[in-house]
Amino acid sequence: MVVAFILAALWLAGTPAEIPDLRLSAPVVARPGTSIGLRAWQMDQDDAGYAVVRAPMVTVELRSRAGMLIASSTLSPSRVQGVEGSLDVPAEVDGELSLIARAEIDGRMLTVDRALYVRAGIDSRLPAGREVNAFQAYELGPMRVADPRRAPSTLDARVVEGVCAPDLECTLLVWVADWEGRVRARSLAGVHAEHGAARASDGFARLPLVVRGQEGRVSIEALGEDGAVLATREVRLPLVPGALVARASADVGSVELDWDALGGPGPVLVDIFDEHRWADARSLGPGDSRLGALAPGVWRLQVRPDLFSNNTAAVAFIVVTDPAGGDPLRLAADAVVANADRDGLDPLAMSILEGAFTGGSRDAIEALFAVQSFDVVAMGAGVSSTVGVDEAAALAQERRRWWAAGAILVLGFIVSMVLLRVELVAQARARRLLEDLGEGAAPPRRPSFGRGLWAFVLLVFVLMAVLALSKRWF
Repeated sequence: MVVAFILAALWLAGTPAEIPDLRLSAPVVARPGTSIGLRAWQMDQDDAGYAVVRAPMVTVELRSRAGMLIASSTLSPSRVQGVEGSLDVPAEVDGELSLIARAEIDGRMLTVDRALYVRAGIDSRLPAGREVNAFQAYELGPMRVADPRRAPSTLDARVVEGVCAPDLECTLLVWVADWEGRVRARSLAGVHAEHGAARASDGFARLPLVVRGQEGRVSIEALGEDGAVLATREVRLPLVPGALVARASADVGSVELDWDALGGPGPVLVDIFDEHRWADARSLGPGDSRLGALAPGVWRLQVRPDLFSNNTAAVAFIVVTDPAGGDPLRLAADAVVANADRDGLDPLAMSILEGAFTGGSRDAIEALFAVQSFDVVAMGAGVSSTVGVDEAAALAQERRRWWAAGAILVLGFIVSMVLLRVELVAQARARRLLEDLGEGAAPPRRPSFGRGLWAFVLLVFVLMAVLALSKRWF
């Protein structure tokens, strides 16, 4: 009975505790004097057992390794999921710090702790990319010239939105340098051209396209005034099924973001990046597309329909210039060339920086960031408050198993020794009785019944101790 009570208590102690799953998503590195984006949410289940995302009240603190509070931020409810906001990193801090998210859920205070490395020259290396097959990645084929005298010197085609989503309109922007003429897109696989040929203006031709299917290929053709094909180039369109498409524009003192999705636009999460650093987290609704003012610089806007749709997110770049002056085209070209070690040299950016470009700045900026808009930054599933809890519970249960096994063995030794003593006393008493009855005759052979009972009982207790050590049952 004692062993049964020990095993029952061990089994009950190993029952997993219901711990709310609070999650925090934040950058790993930051520079002093900048801000970092923050998102937090709670993973829960509804009455039907389906996973749901809740938005508890979360406060995020920035603390030193000694535990001293440096900065804090209370996150605001998102229009989509969870809570969101940013935290300002003071200019005087440096080194390894801690980000601690705190929330009270069901009367229990939860914390999520993770490291933040702050250095003046540190650069973020968040993974970027999309999961697409070889037939959905951007590919620009070689240029074939039919009439060298009249053909353009370049025929560089890029998707403004970074990707095309099936059944949603995307824009193919073709750079033709100083050539003047008409450009058309002829479908090779799964593409519908909305408006035939378009005349080049300020070095660019814009061709609206719609992809029908899971692959899109077009042939870009430069046409002469007589309709003859002067040059062609095949383009495999970057395609992401179910993706959003977004376009950003800078107004006076504000940035406006437009997006589209199958079934119509809904509320979205907007993550704002300064170069590759996640600087802010916001959300917008269909009726409110203004992000507000952004500081001068090149900003990357990543738009997601929910917290877990990195692959289908839309990407848009926006260049905000200083009101006192500044050339947005050169600022954009500098930003593109700065990433040459990642993306390779861009001939358009080099043409701008060398002063050879003479086209329109708006189209050039969209073309500069078109290729970079294909990649999305993987935000991750966030650090959970349950991380380490399961490990700690497993270690505690391991200690309980050994304590239970030890107690069972001690109990087994006690019971076995009692049985052994009883057996020895009974045998001695039986010998004396036989000697008295035999009156000097040799006593008969002693029966072996009962011998070794203590060993059998000890074996049973050893087996119970081994059972207590079993991770499968306890």
